[in-house]
Amino acid sequence: MSDEEGRLPARQRQWLEHIRACEVSGQTMVEYAAEHGLEVRTLYGWKKRLVRKGVLPSRSARAGFQRVRVAGDIHGEWQIQLPNGVAVAFSGAVDGAALSTVLRAAAALR
Repeated sequence: MSDEEGRLPARQRQWLEHIRACEVSGQTMVEYAAEHGLEVRTLYGWKKRLVRKGVLPSRSARAGFQRVRVAGDIHGEWQIQLPNGVAVAFSGAVDGAALSTVLRAAAALR
């Protein structure tokens, strides 16, 4: 947790945790809200407030695609460096759905 997040009131931290958990889960906000007994419009409202406060990145700050650079011969071992500084490494085959889930979770880390 960053210093800025630590200074948030408890209620805002609670909603920030829900929003991050939703992103990591790979669910839509509608699915996440339903699963956790939350009103989706409330979840969206808190996300909007936290973006305005600068605690969460704005949609325009998030890129849909990132530049990929192959760093040498990989021989079945992979390492992916994300723009947020997180590196994901694995070896062997991985299916697209699992890779997508792992990268989404890693990209949500700060």
